[in-house]
Amino acid sequence: MGADTARELFRYPSINLGTIEGGDAINSVPQSAQAGIDIRLTAGVETATVLRDIRSCVADCPGITITDVSWSTGTAEAPDSPLVEAVASTAESVSGERVYRRSATGGGDAKTLRNAGVPTVEFAFGTDTVHAVDEFTTVDALVDNASVYAALPAAWAATTDE
Repeated sequence: MGADTARELFRYPSINLGTIEGGDAINSVPQSAQAGIDIRLTAGVETATVLRDIRSCVADCPGITITDVSWSTGTAEAPDSPLVEAVASTAESVSGERVYRRSATGGGDAKTLRNAGVPTVEFAFGTDTVHAVDEFTTVDALVDNASVYAALPAAWAATTDE
């Protein structure tokens, strides 16, 4: 996809209107409705600032309220960190192809570990069905992932001179 395309894709947050609930019949306007929205910010963007902006926007919309918010601040490993370099170079040697570094906007264990001071990246070979309803992987991808993870400790040690 190239560096310029990757930068453009991950410049803005992703917003997913996941659920809408309300009403009793398909042919009437409900008295009230509820929507669940997932907003994933690029690492380094202040969640509190974006939430404040959203609340300000909604304040001008009669009948709309925000009732439940859970959030956390994104984290990222610096693209030139020893761990990122070790993962990328090891993956490149296994795949024989260039590996592009990017910031994923998800959460989970990586964010928890980084917040605890443990350098962490998310990495895996797979298919273009990741997170789709028909998500699958291949045996070749599993073998390549195992090869990267087996070689990674030595590669990381080499980049940190430890």
